Amino acid sequence: MNRMKLWRMKKKSQEAGLLTQICVWAPAAEAELARKICARVAEPTERGERLRGQLIKQLERRRTIYDEWRGFSTHVELDGPLAGPHWFLKNIGGRILGPMRTHVELSPQEADELKDRLRRCCQDEIEGWLKENDLFNRLRDNTGVVTDPAWEDPSRPDSDAAFAANEAKLAKAVTEWAVASRKPPVSDPSIVQYEGIAGYPSFCQVVHRRQGDRVQFGVIHMPNCGTTPTNMIESLATFLRQKFYPDVDAGKIDWFDIRPPETYFTRELNITSVTMQHANGVYDDPEWDDVTGNVAPDWLALIEETISKARTARSQAEGSEPEPTEEKASKQKTSNRAKRRA
Repeated sequence: MNRMKLWRMKKKSQEAGLLTQICVWAPAAEAELARKICARVAEPTERGERLRGQLIKQLERRRTIYDEWRGFSTHVELDGPLAGPHWFLKNIGGRILGPMRTHVELSPQEADELKDRLRRCCQDEIEGWLKENDLFNRLRDNTGVVTDPAWEDPSRPDSDAAFAANEAKLAKAVTEWAVASRKPPVSDPSIVQYEGIAGYPSFCQVVHRRQGDRVQFGVIHMPNCGTTPTNMIESLATFLRQKFYPDVDAGKIDWFDIRPPETYFTRELNITSVTMQHANGVYDDPEWDDVTGNVAPDWLALIEETISKARTARSQAEGSEPEPTEEKASKQKTSNRAKRRA
């Protein structure tokens, strides 16, 4: 960040009472280094916030975390200080943390052995990736993140302003890619797209029909749909009424929240009715009531037909067999039992 811009931000925050000055003591020989580190950590920016988040775990340790490796559900912490003669330094210990209350404190010997295995594994994987992508023994230093490299790529940003512009360009590209990757898996007229929580691209199916002077309208969950219709029901219902039935009074639409068998961990179709307050066409204060077994047969048939069409289209697009309906699944189980008895 530009130094003048950062100074102005600090000044403005200080005048608003959002910043305060602190004083710390440091070893004289490393005072300037400590000052730079503290200044970076204390920045009122996202970078400073991230650094503070990384350092919080150090406050919960009597030792300093020397190194760390993370898997999907298990991770290893190796502690400092290094102990032993200068020719035989070992981590003084560490731990393995994981699921099912896994918490294993390591002896110095175990920590050293595990560190060696992890480093060998990382070395092989990193070199393998570089070779697969034809980047081994290459120079590509065009982001300018590291300010004191051994070699400099001539295309790297040469100022803070150029670096900030490059970061914004990268962030924009990532956002565009993420939005594109969140498109529905198939093109179907029953699928609508909407902004989920924090602008997260999301989608669901809809099914609706007129019944006399009323409308029945269902929002149907889909696999990997983003923010679910349940979590967006008020704003989603407001949007869908304006899109499909702007001439119908908000109080004359019966809303249903529908979860097909292939979503989440349930293997049964679940239907809940949703009642909401409304004013000027805007819905609020939703309440859900399970009506799975009390749905009119023709409305249930329309729901199942809508789900089935998208399910079949998705399976064809993925080149796989469609998910079996409950009736087909039941017949398949009966057939399998008959085969086992035979």
